[in-house]
Amino acid sequence: MKKLTPLLLCILYVQLGYDIDGRELNDFFWRFKSVAEIKKVITDDDLIALVSDEVFQPTVIWKFGDVQVTCRTLGLSTATVKLIADDGTKQIACSTGTGPVDAAYKVVDLIVKALVKLLEYSMLRLQLALMR
Repeated sequence: MKKLTPLLLCILYVQLGYDIDGRELNDFFWRFKSVAEIKKVITDDDLIALVSDEVFQPTVIWKFGDVQVTCRTLGLSTATVKLIADDGTKQIACSTGTGPVDAAYKVVDLIVKALVKLLEYSMLRLQLALMR
């Protein structure tokens, strides 16, 4: 690859559909160079990941505060969730569901007043070996 300049980086991002210029481009260029020195080969996916992480940070509306979930073999699962709004106010609510995840998502729906759609759910088995 040719010596990378801010202009060349800008052109690469335009080709990927991003519009980065001015001070933002200069700041991002130096972060990019430090990653490139370590990684050596940078792909389009790397460029997209870098710009997503460094430049386009979403605005935080809610922060997770706490959660308590109760599950039983007979009966509904319940969840109590505390979320903290961007202005610092704390919202706490509880709900029941067909399982702990369902109950927790129903609580989030109640607090944020927006339908939350779970796109993927997976569980991993964790096994610990005890050393004696």
